Amino acid sequence: MIIYNTENKENNKNKEAEMIELGTKIIGNFGAMVPLSFGEVVAVETSDIGPKEDYDVKVKWENGSHSWMVIGEIDAAVGKLSGIGYYREETYYATQ
Repeated sequence: MIIYNTENKENNKNKEAEMIELGTKIIGNFGAMVPLSFGEVVAVETSDIGPKEDYDVKVKWENGSHSWMVIGEIDAAVGKLSGIGYYREETYYATQ
């Protein structure tokens, strides 16, 4: 099991570190008229080149496609009105 700590050490000294591991199940919610998408984290870009606040996460979807997203996008819609966004599987089902 590999866990990536994506804490921004400069700006988030008091904020709990965001963590993600390879194989984490992700759900994409793109709105009421679009079925949920299911995938899993297959890569995390951890290079420290240039100014960067978050790391990139690659999700492979069950249809074979993939998406790159900033880790800050995952679970960002929790508690928001629309709920459209990317979620860790356990977060999605805990908030529904």
